[in-house]
Amino acid sequence: MDEIRANLPEEPNTFVGRERELVELRQMLHRTRALTLCGPGGIGKTRLALRLLATAAAEFPDGVWFVELADLRQPDLVVSRIAAVIGITEEAGRPLLETLGDALRPRGLLLALDNCEHLLDACAEVGRHLLASAPGLRLLSTSREPLSVAAETIWRVPPLSVPRSGGYGGADSPPVRGVPGGSPPGG
Repeated sequence: MDEIRANLPEEPNTFVGRERELVELRQMLHRTRALTLCGPGGIGKTRLALRLLATAAAEFPDGVWFVELADLRQPDLVVSRIAAVIGITEEAGRPLLETLGDALRPRGLLLALDNCEHLLDACAEVGRHLLASAPGLRLLSTSREPLSVAAETIWRVPPLSVPRSGGYGGADSPPVRGVPGGSPPGG
């Protein structure tokens, strides 16, 4: 069987805000096996998921795995994308989903599927199989819509709140260009 290693992309910038949400989500990871971060595009689902993975990594002995699906257009390739990220290879004469389920069975890991909305049925099918095959697996998904798998907890990602005072936009902060009440562009 292939060795499983952790896989997380580097965080692109400083993580600001959502500390309370992170605490709540980390607690939810221990109460549910399937957690889906839902919300409209651009609200921060992926960024929140990446931060959650980074902060929870030490709690999963076989690591955390991030699988980006935004560029995938063929539902039948979801399984092979997941297997490729984790490092599981296909076995001759055997469906890859079964091989993947067997490889994950003894593992304690957190698998994140990012941008599932255009592949909902395929992600749900894979999620159901892997959750049934691997008792130590936790599944974190980001999507505009729930996966609708058994025992899925749906967490609606709220808009990022703006601090009332101090921090960004506080009374003592410099004006922000191009923002109402800030400096006009070029000025």
